[in-house]
Amino acid sequence: MAVQAEPYDFEFDPKTAALLIIDMQRDFVYRGGFGEALGNDTSLLLKAVPPTERVLQAARRAGMFIVHTREGPRPDGPHSGARGARARHRG
Repeated sequence: MAVQAEPYDFEFDPKTAALLIIDMQRDFVYRGGFGEALGNDTSLLLKAVPPTERVLQAARRAGMFIVHTREGPRPDGPHSGARGARARHRG
């Protein structure tokens, strides 16, 4: 399939491509989570969720290989106390 793009068009085959979604976690984008605790305006990050969902649905329809990553600190790591308090918000 030909894709019109900038800076140049390219050929794209969904059967040989992958969609990689990195760190789309509630803790980073919802109020009360880690992102807000860092002082971030998480409302800006929330705007990325619907377009990402549309891309994910299209990739699934096309039969693409899909990879999700997430941060997973060790329970005894340096952020364990702060993260433990925020874990209740993830529900």
